Amino acid sequence: MSGLNDYLSRLPISRKLILVMVSVVLAVALIASTTLILSAYLVSRNNFVPASVQAVTRILSEEPVLNTLLKSPEKAAEVLDAASEYSLINSIALYDSNGRLYATHDLKGQPHNIPNTAPEQIENETQHIARVDLADGGTVTFYIETDPSLPMDFYAGMTIAVLIILVFIFLLTSAAARLVRRYITQPVLHLIRIANTVSIEENYGVRAQKFYHDEVGILAQAFNTMLSRIEARDQLLTSARDKAEQASMKAQALAIETHMTNKKLELEVKVRKRAEHKLTSFQNYLNNIIDSMPSALIAVDEQLLVAQCNKAATQLADMEHDAALGLPLGTFMPFLANCLPKVQQALDLQTSQLVEKLPLMLADGENYLDLVIYPLSGDDNDGAVIRIDNITRRLQLEEMMVQTEKMMSVGGLAAGMAHEINNPLGAIIQGVQNIRRRISSTLPANQKEADALGLPLEILNAYLENREITRFLDNINSAGMRASKIVSNMLQFSRRGSKTLTPTNLSEIIERTIEIASSDFDLKKGFDFMSISLEQDLDERLTAVPCITDEIQQVLLNLLKNAAQAINARTEANWQGKIVIRTRKQGNHALITVSDNGAGMDEDTRKRIFEPFFTTKDIGAGTGLGLSVSYFIITNNHKGAMSVISTPGIGTEFTITLNLQQSRLSEKPHMPTIIEAALP
Repeated sequence: MSGLNDYLSRLPISRKLILVMVSVVLAVALIASTTLILSAYLVSRNNFVPASVQAVTRILSEEPVLNTLLKSPEKAAEVLDAASEYSLINSIALYDSNGRLYATHDLKGQPHNIPNTAPEQIENETQHIARVDLADGGTVTFYIETDPSLPMDFYAGMTIAVLIILVFIFLLTSAAARLVRRYITQPVLHLIRIANTVSIEENYGVRAQKFYHDEVGILAQAFNTMLSRIEARDQLLTSARDKAEQASMKAQALAIETHMTNKKLELEVKVRKRAEHKLTSFQNYLNNIIDSMPSALIAVDEQLLVAQCNKAATQLADMEHDAALGLPLGTFMPFLANCLPKVQQALDLQTSQLVEKLPLMLADGENYLDLVIYPLSGDDNDGAVIRIDNITRRLQLEEMMVQTEKMMSVGGLAAGMAHEINNPLGAIIQGVQNIRRRISSTLPANQKEADALGLPLEILNAYLENREITRFLDNINSAGMRASKIVSNMLQFSRRGSKTLTPTNLSEIIERTIEIASSDFDLKKGFDFMSISLEQDLDERLTAVPCITDEIQQVLLNLLKNAAQAINARTEANWQGKIVIRTRKQGNHALITVSDNGAGMDEDTRKRIFEPFFTTKDIGAGTGLGLSVSYFIITNNHKGAMSVISTPGIGTEFTITLNLQQSRLSEKPHMPTIIEAALP
């Protein structure tokens, strides 16, 4: 299809017109011939054939012809043969009154389909039936087959007519081609030649000939007008080109001079860009250094407006860098409002100023800041630089160092005191136990001595009971056991033994500790775990934490009891206490946090919470060694860390950090406890 379109697009206009005209005429002739043949066929089938059948039937129905037919089948066959000579009839058959075939004739010599039964059932377009009544009352039936097709002479005539039409079409096409070539093609080709001459040779002096006063003639006249205008403009362009060439010569000279100047400027630009690049790189390097500093740096001018700041300063103020520039220092960092006189003093005196331990409440709790204010001096830069350092971690480390030194001194003191107190305390506990045995009525020796003196032991025990002497003995024994527990806790600081850190499932230790704590119910000491909600959030990955199981269990139990006491210390009615134990794996460390919503602690109490013998409980309610022993177990025996965060009225959170990569700690020999020394 694309090839046909390409071929038609390349044909001249005259041939296209002739091709269209011939196509239209041929289509009309083809449609007319087809319509004529179809009409003739329909007329022959619907009119000529029925008329012929009726004529033959009328002839055969006449009485002389009918009598001849009924004489004999042979005579009937001769008559039917004469009747079938009509060109539209193929065959004729005669049936008697009983419907049996009497005689027949087939013109074409081919068998015809004549049924043996009711012949009236076979009539259609080519098969016709006619019945004739006889004088004797019988009936004969004629069966006629016809051929409705047109005769060959009709087709021959049609063929001749079509050929004549084609000859006339050819003659008309030739005449039309001459007219098209003369009135259309020749003027158009002339215009094409003129256009090619103008486009190829650029000869604007030629003119097109106007053949006729039609559209092509109008086009030739317009084309000549266009050529005249183009010729005039070409002359103007030629003149302008000459002038432009002269100007171009001058421009080339100026261009050479400009090129030399541009070369010099290009060198200067390269040198300046190189210098700017170095300055920019150096500036970025300085900015990166300043932004990488952990200290917050703020530069202010004489009006104490922020001129520059680093990344740490914007993070501390929680503000974007561009938004901070130009703001007053007190607006940028409101917590520095009380330090503005120091900044002004540094500007006025041109000396450095220091502000130490400035408190600041952040998301992680209370922090402390150190401020150093440096004055700037110069012709163009008058102002000051403020350096802010967060010293909270340093203070915590200093506090831990002081705490460690206290622990070390108390540990040495505990070792000596335990040795001195161990013997008399053991004697007291042993004496109480001996008194209990000497007044017992179950020992035969006691009964023998009482009988010798005439003193019944039952009366003696009744007297001791009535005078509450046995209660005094119980109090002495209880006080001795309490003192033994205090000395035992003190010995934790000085005990040195070979301890192996065994990989243990931390979640199992915590669950066992919770079971022990949940069964502890002592309202006098503040242990009421039944009314406290205890939640667990345990990391299942901590299945092999190196630790000493009983010591970790002791620390956790101590923290749970302290949390329960802190919750029971709240005075709100119907207060719902809650303790949460969490474990997390953080790198090579395991973190254990025990938090509560109890009464909390102030800052002074929090700083001294791990000191030995420091307690906020009533006299007799606590020894002040529980948290100090726990701190010693974590930091010394497990080489870990223990910290606390507390807010009055909100609650307390203890955090224990254990190393996941340690295995064994070698210590000095074990010292016996008071119980081991006192009991027989």
